[in-house]
Amino acid sequence: MLIKSPVGRFPFSVTGLALRSRRLVLEGRMGTWPATVEVDPAEVPTLLFKLGPAVLVPVVSVLGLAAVGVAAIARARIWSST
Repeated sequence: MLIKSPVGRFPFSVTGLALRSRRLVLEGRMGTWPATVEVDPAEVPTLLFKLGPAVLVPVVSVLGLAAVGVAAIARARIWSST
């Protein structure tokens, strides 16, 4: 990745990805400095929208499949307990 700023262009190398306090945290180095990018949950829809359909469609598909799976497991548990 490349970070462009008024003081120059700096490579950003990703060293880790974490979830802290409900924020997605991208850890890395910007040039020689340690740096983090924190994404608040409220920013995720805007970020996905800006990334476009190439990212949005697979993410929505995976979330949809996960929701169907959770619903199926919940329904199976309800039926087996009766």
